[in-house]
Amino acid sequence: MTTVVPGRPHEDPPTHAASSDLAVIAPREPEIAQTLSRPATIRSIHRPVVALADGTCLGYQATVRVGDWAARSAAPYFEAAAQAGLSGQLGALALQAALRERSALPSDKFLAVEMDADALCHRDVLGVLNRAGEISDLVLSLITPHVTPGHPAIDVLSSLRARGLLVAAGVGSGGLDDLLALEHLVPDLIRVPSELVRDVHQHALRRRLVENVVDLAEDLGAAVLAEDVESLDEASVLRGCGVRLASGWLFGRARPGFAPPSPEVCEWLRVWNTQPGLIPRQGGSPSAESFDPTVPLVPEVTGRYIDLDSYRTPPRAIDDDGPRLLS
Repeated sequence: MTTVVPGRPHEDPPTHAASSDLAVIAPREPEIAQTLSRPATIRSIHRPVVALADGTCLGYQATVRVGDWAARSAAPYFEAAAQAGLSGQLGALALQAALRERSALPSDKFLAVEMDADALCHRDVLGVLNRAGEISDLVLSLITPHVTPGHPAIDVLSSLRARGLLVAAGVGSGGLDDLLALEHLVPDLIRVPSELVRDVHQHALRRRLVENVVDLAEDLGAAVLAEDVESLDEASVLRGCGVRLASGWLFGRARPGFAPPSPEVCEWLRVWNTQPGLIPRQGGSPSAESFDPTVPLVPEVTGRYIDLDSYRTPPRAIDDDGPRLLS
C-alpha cells in the first residue's frame, strides 16, 4: 500500500487519481485567438524541486494556466494551438508569464519553464528570451524533444546555453525518439516521467527502467529529476535508484508564488538521511552503490545562477572507436 503522509497540508489529490482532463474538449482556433488577445489571462504557478537527500529546495517548475481553461493540464490547449499554427505566439505568452514572476524568485533557486522545441524557434519566443536579460537561473524544459541534428532548435539552444541557460529533456512514451534526442541535446537535466515514478516501489520493472535512466544520465553528465512523486515509498525507491532531485504532490502542489516545500516531508527526509529505519517505506533501503550519504549534495550558491554540479556525474570517457555525442 502506498504510504499516505499524515497531516500533509496540500489540497490537490494525487495526479494519478481519476482525472477530469479526459473529458475536456480541445479549444477551437477562435478561442485560442481570443486568449492571445488577452495575455493577462495566462498565468504561471510553481511547484518546488527538492533534493531527496534532505528536502533542500533547489528551484521551482513553472506550470501554465490558460484563462478559464477547465483542465488541470494546459497540454491539450497547446496541442490545439500547434495544430492551428499558433504555438509560437502562445508559447511566448506562457514564457513571458513565467518570467514575470522571477522578481520574487529567491536568488539561489532556479526556475524550470516548459517549451515546445518547434515553438522555441519562433520569433516571439526568442524575443521574450532576448528581453529577459540574465537567464542563468532558467532551465528550459523541452516537452517535445524529438530533435535531430538538423533541427533549428539545436542552434537556438547553443546560443542560449552560451548565455547560461540550462536544458532539460525527458524520457517516456517517446521511446527510442526520446533517447536519440538526448544524444543530440546532451541535456543538463533529465526528467523521469510520472509513468515510471507512479508506484515504482511496487513494480520491479519500473525501478529497473529508472536505474537505466540514471545510468544514461551519468554517461551524459546530467542530473536526474523524478516528477510527480506522491509518496514516501516512491521517494525511497527513487533515491535508492540514484535519483537525487524530485518534485510532485509529496513536496508541494503547484501554486502562485514560490511557496516552500512541505516542512513535514523535508524533516522526514533529513531524518531519513541519518536514520533510514525511521521512515516507513517499501522496497528496502537505498543501495550503497547508488547513493553515498557522505557526499555533500547541497551546492554552495551565491548570486542568481544554477549549480547542478553536485547533482550530476561528469560524463564517462568514450573510446576513440566508440560512438560520440553530438554537440
